[in-house]
Amino acid sequence: MRCLLLAIFLLIPGCASAPPSQVDSKVRTADVQVLRKNGGRVAWSAANNLIAYDKKGADGYYDIYVMKPDGSNDRCITCNKKGLVPQKNNGNPAWHPSGKYIVFQAEKTKHPGSSREATPGFGRYSDLWLARKDGKRFYQLTKDPASKDQGVLHPHFSHNGKLLSWSEMYERPHLFKRNQQFGLWKLKVADFSFGPRGPYLSNIREYEPGGPGFYENHGLSKDNRKLLYTSNTKAPIFSAFRNDVFVLDLRSGKSVQLTSKKYNEHAQWSPNGAKILWMSSVGNRGGATDYWLMNPNGTKKVRLTDLSTPDNPIARGRRLIAADSAWSPDGSRIVAYVQTNLFKQAGVIVMIKLPPEIAREADVRTSH
Repeated sequence: MRCLLLAIFLLIPGCASAPPSQVDSKVRTADVQVLRKNGGRVAWSAANNLIAYDKKGADGYYDIYVMKPDGSNDRCITCNKKGLVPQKNNGNPAWHPSGKYIVFQAEKTKHPGSSREATPGFGRYSDLWLARKDGKRFYQLTKDPASKDQGVLHPHFSHNGKLLSWSEMYERPHLFKRNQQFGLWKLKVADFSFGPRGPYLSNIREYEPGGPGFYENHGLSKDNRKLLYTSNTKAPIFSAFRNDVFVLDLRSGKSVQLTSKKYNEHAQWSPNGAKILWMSSVGNRGGATDYWLMNPNGTKKVRLTDLSTPDNPIARGRRLIAADSAWSPDGSRIVAYVQTNLFKQAGVIVMIKLPPEIAREADVRTSH
C-alpha cells in the first residue's frame, strides 16, 4: 500500500537527511492552528466557502463531512446512508465548482482483501461517486470490477465543471518490480455531464506520460490545458519509493518534471494558477515533510512551513507529514491534512494563514 510503503521509506536512516539543494528562500507561516484533532483529506469550495473533509469514525471507516472554515456547522453527509451509498470507506472529497456537489471515492460493499487497502489514502476496491452537498442524493460515476488490481484516487473537477480527472489503478502493487511499489496507475480525464438519469462520465482519456508506474492526480489548470500530478516514473533505480511532481500538457503530450530531490507529493494549483503548493521531504531529517511553494514551471521554490520544529505544539516530538491540502478561495489561507502517524493513518486538520506577500501572489483576483 502506498502510505505504508511511504512510511517504510521515510523511516530508513538517511533517506531524508540530506540538506536542501533547491531552496531559493524560506518563509515562515504567520499562523498554524488545529481545526480538527481527527481528520483527513480536504477540499475548499469557492462557491459556498465550505470545507469538505474525510474522517475515520468509531466504526473504523472514513466518511465525508462538511464544515465552515471556522469549524462550525460540522455535519456528515455519508453517515447512516445505507442503500444510498456504500457504507465502508468514503473519502478524498472534491467540490464541483457550483458548490452543489462533492465527488469522492467509495469503497465497494463487497470485494477481496481488506478494507485497510481501501482507505482514502490508497483507494483500492473503490469507485467514484457524486453526492449532493446536503447528502440526500448520491450517484455512482464509475463501476470497475471488484479486483485486487483496481482502485481510484484523488478525483478533481475542472474549474468550469465540465471535466473530471482522477487516477485509476490497473495492476496491484509489487514490492520488487520497478516503479510498481505503489501499483500501476493511469491518469484519466473525462467529460462530466448531467442527463435525464443524473450525472455521467463520457469520452474518457487515459495518460501514462512517463510509462508504467504510479500516478496521483492533482487536477487541471484553469484553462484545462495542463494536468498536475505526482509520479515515481523518473525515480532513480535505487530509490524505489521516490515520487516527484510533474505537469502534463494535454495537447502536446509533453510532461515537465517540477521537482527532483527527495520525496514530493500532494500538489495543488493556487486559486489564480500562479503558484503550486506541494509537500516535500527536502531539508528535513527523520522522515518529516513540509509544505512548499513554486511557480508553475518549477522555479522559485520556497519552503513554507517547519511543522516538526520542537516549538510546534502539534508535533510534540513527532515527525509530521504534510499531506493533502486546499487553498482558500482568496489565496490567503490553506486548510491542510497533517499526518501524525503514517502506520495508523492518524492526522489532524490545520488552518495555515499565509504571509501577506504569498497571499497576494496566489489571490484569484490578481493577474498571472
